[in-house]
Parts: sequence; structure tokens; C-alpha cells
Amino acid sequence: MFFCDNIMFRIFAVKVSALSRKICYGSLRCHSLAVDLKYTMISRNVFADTRPCVQITDFRYRSRYAKEVPPPDFEVQADVIWKELCRGNRLPVVDVQNCKEVIKFLLSFHYHKNVIVRELFENTVLLKFPVSRWKETISVLQSYGFLERQFLPLIVGCHGLLHGTVWKNLQDILIFLHSLHISYPQRLEVIARNPLLLLTDDTRLFLHNYTNVLKIFTKNEAQTLVVRNPNLLTDPGKETNKKINYVYNEMGIRPKEVMRSRVFEHPLTHIITRHQFAERAGIYKFPSKTEIAAKELSLQTLRSANPSLSDLVDTSDASFVYSFCSMTVPEYEAFAAMMTEELREEIEHESENDSDFSDSDSE
Repeated sequence: MFFCDNIMFRIFAVKVSALSRKICYGSLRCHSLAVDLKYTMISRNVFADTRPCVQITDFRYRSRYAKEVPPPDFEVQADVIWKELCRGNRLPVVDVQNCKEVIKFLLSFHYHKNVIVRELFENTVLLKFPVSRWKETISVLQSYGFLERQFLPLIVGCHGLLHGTVWKNLQDILIFLHSLHISYPQRLEVIARNPLLLLTDDTRLFLHNYTNVLKIFTKNEAQTLVVRNPNLLTDPGKETNKKINYVYNEMGIRPKEVMRSRVFEHPLTHIITRHQFAERAGIYKFPSKTEIAAKELSLQTLRSANPSLSDLVDTSDASFVYSFCSMTVPEYEAFAAMMTEELREEIEHESENDSDFSDSDSE
């Protein structure tokens, strides 16, 4: 009898455990759905209603987001970083202890020493903000879902975050990116890689630039391009069109290969220099119509001898010359300097012609 009762108890326990998992799973699904709904609201008023959950005022909750107590070795690292910053003699009048606390706070998010030195050396004004403001700002960024690696690029690219003046702009751009059917994590990545999006409260400029991209690419292609090249939303349309024309007409590249690269993140000078260097080195030739068609259809039967667009423009100088050209970095740098000068002269000549043309019109 005891043996039977024991078996029945185990069966009942298993059923209850399984039932508990189902209930918990259902609860988790409900919470997940609630989060998705929170970030898919389009109405500005509805989105504004969620703002209180972002503005964290209770330090008990803030501590969940900001790491407060750095390991002891951060003291030593902070001293080293501070000494390196002082060598440049470019620091404004600041509270030394506060600066070291800011450095330790950044170290707690696993930023490399060289990254912190570089970013703070180029943006010394950031050291004037109290560490409490840094913690509060990063707490809010975390509440939006931004990742640790995105904090410093965001603050460096938009000092208004520390001033606390751009939170409405952040909400507006999230709504705008949602209208482009970009997923929430990708929206955060787009903003982190292009903090210039936070500097204006007027998204009409972004829509104008996006519409310009749609003249050449489909909606799905344009969406992918914005995710891979967030600066497309802030770069002037004229500049973007010059890159498209060069890649299309001079290199024979078509939309699908463009989508697999970050070509629009680079200056036109960089694109031309890489292409010209590869062409003169004999490793790139204008593709035939058959090759262009095969790439557009993603056919594997016909392999091009040319490097991909991404390999040409998205790689470091060292990787580029060693992988394809079998030359040295100094040789490439000398060529790049020459090309930069040639292109500068061409631009000046075009500007002079434009000026002469406008003068003749006025007469």
C-alpha cells in the first residue's frame, strides 16, 4: 500500500511540475507579448505614455542597470588612463576625482583602455559631467535595451544624452524606424552606429533621404541598406547618389552585392581609391553582362574573379593589400595620397565651373 501511494505521489508531482511549467511558459509568453506591444506602438501619444518607465528616479531601481562597485584593479587602470589623458595638455578644468570615477565606471562595462583614452581625449568636454549624470544616462539607455558596447559610442556621438535633452528625439527616431519595418534590436543598432539621428527632432529629413534610396532599391533592399549603413538617413542625397552612380557605372556592381556591403559608410574618395588601386593592380575588371546577371540571381555556377564589393571597401588597408594586391601598406598609402589630391583638384575644378555657370546665368 505504501508502495502504491508512493507511485501515485510521484505521478501527481510530475503532473503538477509539468502544469507549473505550462503556466510559467504561458506567463512568459504574455510578458513577451507585452514587451513587443510596448515597442510597436506608432502613436506619439501612446509612446509618450511609456516614458515614465524610462525615467528612473529611484536609485534602488537604477542600480539594476548601472554597475556601481568596480573591482579593485580598476583603480590602477583608472590612474593609468588619467595619466595618459593628462599628457596631451588638452584637458579642461575638471574635478580629477570625478574624472577617475567616470573612467572606472566605463571600465566596468568592459571597454578597452585604449578605447577610453581615445574617446575621452577627443571629447574632453565629457569629463565635465559628474559621474552621477553618467550613471543616470546609461541607466536610461539600458532601460531602452541598448547594449554595453553601444553606450560610449552613443554618448560620444551625441553629448545631448548627458545633457538630458534628446530623449524625445530618441523616441521619435524609434517610431520612425518602426515605420520602416525595422526590428527593435536593429533600430537600437542603427541609432548606436549613427548617433547623429538624435541631434534633430525633425524626422522629415530622414524620410527624404530614405525616399531617395527607394528610387534605386526596393523597400526590402532599402531596409537592409539602412540597417547596414545607418548614415544613409543623415547623409545628403547628392552624396549618396554619387556613390551609387560610381559603384553602378564604374564598377558594374548591382543592388544585391551592394546590400551585402557597408559601402555607403565610406567616403566616395575611399571607394574610388580602393577600386582604382585594385584595377591597376590587375585584380579587378569591369564584369561582363553575364557576370552581372549571375550575381543578381545569386547563381553559384559562375564565379567572378573580382573581389566582392565588401572585400574591396570594408577591409582595413593591411588586409586589403595583403589579401589581393600582394603589396605593402606604404605603397597603398602613397597611392591613396595621390588619388586624394587628384580628386580634390577635380572637385575644385567642378566647383569653379559651377560658379562660372551661375555667374553667366545671373548676367
